[in-house]
This record gives sequence, C-alpha cells and structure tokens, in this order.
Amino acid sequence: MPSPSPSPVLVVDALGVRIGIDLRELDDADRNAVRAAWTGALADENAEPRVTVTPTASLGPGPMLAALSSAVTLSAIHERRGELWMLHAAGVAGHDGAVVVLVGPSGAGKTTAIRLLAARAGYVSDETIALDATGAVLPYRKPLSVITDGVAHKVQHSPVDLGLGELPTAPLRLARIVLLDRRSEPTPARLLPVPTSEAIAELAGQSSALAQLPGAVRTMAGLIAQTGGVVRAEYDEAEDLAMLVGGLLDAGAPTTVPSVVTPAATRRAPEDTAGPRYERTETVDWSPLPDGTLAVLTANADGSGILRVLAGVAPALWEAADGVSREALVADVDARFDCPDPGLVTDTALAALVDAGLLRVAG
Repeated sequence: MPSPSPSPVLVVDALGVRIGIDLRELDDADRNAVRAAWTGALADENAEPRVTVTPTASLGPGPMLAALSSAVTLSAIHERRGELWMLHAAGVAGHDGAVVVLVGPSGAGKTTAIRLLAARAGYVSDETIALDATGAVLPYRKPLSVITDGVAHKVQHSPVDLGLGELPTAPLRLARIVLLDRRSEPTPARLLPVPTSEAIAELAGQSSALAQLPGAVRTMAGLIAQTGGVVRAEYDEAEDLAMLVGGLLDAGAPTTVPSVVTPAATRRAPEDTAGPRYERTETVDWSPLPDGTLAVLTANADGSGILRVLAGVAPALWEAADGVSREALVADVDARFDCPDPGLVTDTALAALVDAGLLRVAG
C-alpha cells in the first residue's frame, strides 16, 4: 500500500504560534528544500495553523528560502504583538532551561556564536527571542540565516543538519541578556555590566511591537533586575563570544519569578495659581529605574514606540506635572535639588520635555 503524500501545508512552531507554509505553488525540489530547512521547528503532527504564508517560487530556491524565513518571522511577531516582549536576538539554552539571549546588529557574530554554543547546548533561535512577563522563553527554532561570501541573500541552514542541540526538557527561562559589541581590532574578550537606564534604551531599539505590550517598561525593568542586570560583551572573534556566553549558561537560570514593577503614584508639586501650567501627554508605560532615572514609553501614530530615559530634574518634573504651574515646579526643584539657578534649570528641562512630546503647556 503506497504511503500517503506529504501534506501540502507544512506547519511550524514560531514563538508559540503555528504557522502554515503553503507548498502547493512550489515544485518538488523546492518543497523538499523548505521541508529540510524547517525540520527544527516542525509543529506537532496534525497541528492546525493559525495563519498561513506562501513562498514565492519565482524568486529561485535560495532567495525563496530567505524570503520565506522573513515572512514566517513577521507573521509570528504580528500574531504575538501585545502578548510578549519580542527581541531581535539569538538564544541558547542550558540543560536546566537557562536561556542566554544575545542582542546585536547583523554582523555582530550572533549566528556564528550560536553555531558554536549550540553544539553542546539547546538551539532556541538565531533571530527572535520572545519573553513573557515571568521570564519564560518561547523558542523559535527556525533555519539559521547565514551571511555567505558571494551570495546576496542569507543562506538558510536547518539546525538539525548543522547538528545543533535539541531543547532541554526543563522549561525555558531567561538567564541573562547580553548586548554584543564586536570590535574590528583585537580585543580582550570580557563582559561588562550595563546600567539599567542604558540597557533598557538599547533593548527598546531592538524590540518588536513594544508599544503594543501592556506594562512593557515594567516587564523589561523587572526581567533585567531579576536576571542580575544586562551585560555587554566586548570581543573581536565569535569564538571568544561563545566562551563568554558558555560561562553564563553554566550559571543557570533564576529560580524565582520576577515581580511586576508597579510605578509609585505620580507626585504633584505644591500648587500655585500663577504662570503657565504643564501636564503629561499620553504614555504607554513608564517605570522608575534603579539609578534614579525614569523610563517612559510613548507610541507613534504608526503603532511603533519611543522609549526615553529621563535624568536629572526631568523625572521629578514629569511626575509632578499634572496641571501644575511653572512657579510651583520651580519651587519644587529648588526644594529637592542643589541648583544655583532653579528657575533656569526648570525652564531648560521643561522645554526639553515639551520638545520631546512628554509634556504640554496646559494654559
């Protein structure tokens, strides 16, 4: 009795979303190439896809596979917007489920380091890492997209064909976030702590759909604190990066679930009837940070977000500005800060907050 024909729709698991890949417009060779590339991310047999993408056969085999990888990724991100913190990052998992996340631009050595690390650890993803507010990690074992000399597109390699490790049976949990700083000259490989205010600003720029995630800033701040803070890896060779990350994997994952940071109630400066009044504009989320700064996330009209970190007197002014007069704000700055000219300091900071769209003049 002949074996049944493979399904014309291949279903893969991407960030916990079942994505269908419709193979019907491809010839047999291209269908086999897609199946081979996605062997690391196959969903359970008979799984029903939430959304389906169609490869573009006319591109040719290599470019088709590269474009398909992007299409699946974008579909998964779209489906999980508002639910997860999604980072443009790579990740590997230790035997206990500890996941180290590598965040950096293309060319920083993420994929090369992942290939080295996942020879003895679990391959989580080479492109997108998704986290929930507790630090649980949702894997995305897509084909590795490898920059190859002489090839215009990234070449797709199955993690199975590359011999990369399977995921551990333990639940995946965030252990550490590493910002990548690859140097062009020989550099001693080292890990350096990154202030939370600096780290959260950089991570926001590497996040997808952040403005649509409820409690986004508090989630980021809580996970950074729970995992011991973000570190920056300085290195010039991917092998050295793999050595540094291997040490972090050996340290394991946090054993406690982070508590959600709840901002304290905004404080209001003493009232005064004279002069213009200032009030806060609409924000998505905000949170105080350990170094006395304040992270504020706002949304653009297109749904993207901007995260700003306020320092100096700006956090106090932003928190107090609830229809409060300029004179009251000056008095508050004078009482709380050692300023030779509190009026000038207040006016300069207010002007910057208004220009950034975080405050407006109410009258």
